[in-house]
Amino acid sequence: MTLVVLPNDLIAEILSFLPVISLVRFTCVSKSWKTLISDLSFVKLHFNRSSSTLNPPCTLISHYSSFQIHTITYTATGNPSVTCYNKDEFAVVPCSMQRLIENPSIDPYYLFKDKEYNECSRMADTCNGLVLLLTTADSFSHKCLEYWFRLSNPATRTTSPKFGHLQGFRLEICSSFNFKLGYDNSTNTYKVVAYCYNPSKMRSIVRILTVGNNVWRDIKSFPVVPLNIQWDHNCFWHNGVYFSDTLNWLAIHNHNDINYNIKNLRVEQFVIVSLDLGTETYNQYLLPLGFDEVPPAEPKVGVLGGYLCFSYSSYKETEFVLWQMKKFGIEESWSQLLKISFQNLRIHYDAKHNFELTPLLLFGDHILILNGIQERHPLLYNWRENRVERIQTTASTTFTDNRPGCDICWYPPNCYIESLVSPI
Repeated sequence: MTLVVLPNDLIAEILSFLPVISLVRFTCVSKSWKTLISDLSFVKLHFNRSSSTLNPPCTLISHYSSFQIHTITYTATGNPSVTCYNKDEFAVVPCSMQRLIENPSIDPYYLFKDKEYNECSRMADTCNGLVLLLTTADSFSHKCLEYWFRLSNPATRTTSPKFGHLQGFRLEICSSFNFKLGYDNSTNTYKVVAYCYNPSKMRSIVRILTVGNNVWRDIKSFPVVPLNIQWDHNCFWHNGVYFSDTLNWLAIHNHNDINYNIKNLRVEQFVIVSLDLGTETYNQYLLPLGFDEVPPAEPKVGVLGGYLCFSYSSYKETEFVLWQMKKFGIEESWSQLLKISFQNLRIHYDAKHNFELTPLLLFGDHILILNGIQERHPLLYNWRENRVERIQTTASTTFTDNRPGCDICWYPPNCYIESLVSPI
């Protein structure tokens, strides 16, 4: 019997198609396999294969919130100093698109949950299979916000130690930081961007931290004002999205007042501001020429089908419109992907109320998942067959004690993709 030995390149090629859970187990096969699976080039190869899969996972965030006093200390004068935390229990919940198409209902399960997650206030962002966990503390004695972070890979069940301590400003509704996570391919590093609006100086403050060196650096403020910069941290519909080594926000040009009324804006004031994580400089991109009216509900920037996208609900035409930038950074490459009437989506339209739809995931060339603030369940729309189904989600089994108050939230607009990327 002849022993057949496969070349290492072929072994790597075969393994790159396997799910993360199998690869984690295969690190125990031999030292050479462990070295291969942990190698940065293999990690990138596997992620590229996973992100281009024909059956991408959706991602939900399950969470239960409670507010509790964490510590009480006393100053030298005997005055009490109280530090309070918002405690959330949550987890990443993946679900196969194919399963949703066959049976549009979800009874979610935990992919990963441990004590590090329970110590965190919320999931701030995701990038390349990593989840940025945020812990926030309100120090009432100093009237400031304290931030700490962890990076976690739910698929490999690994979480980093705390890092990136950051002190915010005095407690004002418009002065707490928002955070985004991105990857700088030029240096093979992950970066956390903190941004907020300083109402006294009428400008934004932007800081950046390279994961690993634990030092925050100030960079130039936004040249334009991102939408929802003052309350983005309280909202699941984050405006900023990571795409191709950049972070991108929908912003308002020539407008310094963050307390804007969208009805008073003009089409030409909207712009996309893009932060290049390599050079840490900004670019600005115009929106599609076909965007010729200011919608009553705010437009969205996201990532769908491997492209930066822009979407909005048109009340004039009573339809949802979706554009893709086919060549990133080239304004002339905007292409309209879809224009769907509210009637086809089986949505009750009322011009007196804002109606926001957010595209979450594009599957193949004919299925789109959308979520709306006014909709109880996300929509699964098959435009080839002009068929709409509501995706039913059940939160009762998410927590072991079946406690009330649990929510199932669809995480937009980037979908979580399992990876081997190490958070440590």
